[in-house]
Formats: sequence, structure tokens, C-alpha cells
Amino acid sequence: VQARQISMFLCRNLIPNCSLSVIGAKTGGKDHSTVLHSCNTVCDLMSTDRMFKTYVQDLEGILQADRH
Repeated sequence: VQARQISMFLCRNLIPNCSLSVIGAKTGGKDHSTVLHSCNTVCDLMSTDRMFKTYVQDLEGILQADRH
């Protein structure tokens, strides 16, 4: 579950103009409210768990580097 939540969070942050519905559809047919909940859950974890925050930021950095 956490891997899917992180992927939804990263999609929302890295893909401009991509709706929550599209992200949900591409990550297992989830509803837009599930995507929103996932993004909020990841944000909450990042604010309380330093190692988790570093992990997510590292993934985001890797994905951004691959885009260029």
C-alpha cells in the first residue's frame, strides 16, 4: 500500500496538470479521493519521519533527473 501511496504522491508532484482521477486510474483504478488521501498520508509521514522523507525525496530526485 505504501509504495502505491508514494507513487501517487510523486505523480501528483511531478506531472503537471494531471488530475487526481487520471492518477487513480493509472495506479490500480483508484478513486480520486484515494489519491488525495494517499498524498496527504505521504505528506504527514514526511513531516514526522525523517528517514521516510529522505527516501521519498531521493526517489523524486531520481525521477526528476531522468526527465532531463
